[in-house]
Amino acid sequence: MTMKLNKFPQQQQNPRLSSRLELRLSDSDYNQIKARAEQVNLSMSDFMRRAALRRAMPRPLAAFDLKAYQVLCKIDAQLRIAGNNLNQITKACNSAVILGEPVVVNTGLLESVQQLIRENGSAIKTIVANLAKSTVR
Repeated sequence: MTMKLNKFPQQQQNPRLSSRLELRLSDSDYNQIKARAEQVNLSMSDFMRRAALRRAMPRPLAAFDLKAYQVLCKIDAQLRIAGNNLNQITKACNSAVILGEPVVVNTGLLESVQQLIRENGSAIKTIVANLAKSTVR
């Protein structure tokens, strides 16, 4: 009996951007377009393509949102490390149980993981509270 494996759906590839369009702008217009593109974190080319074709633009991030995002990225990285450490502790404990050996846990490592989780939990609660305040009208 053979099983047919489902293939992943084909991802649409971006078309090659080979055509160019030259456009003359005043310094003022150029600076305005550049500033608007930076606000929504797009290159000027992508911004102009979206504007000309009336495609959706990403919403600009408020300064606090950007700072919160950066903090959350750091927290994510730290929690991944903590999760990895917990997985190592769990694997060592399970291996010891299977082999009938005494379970030895590095309590220092476990305490540092617990502290990391507590600190990041507090930081997340603070960010959520500040975001809630900033969106209240």
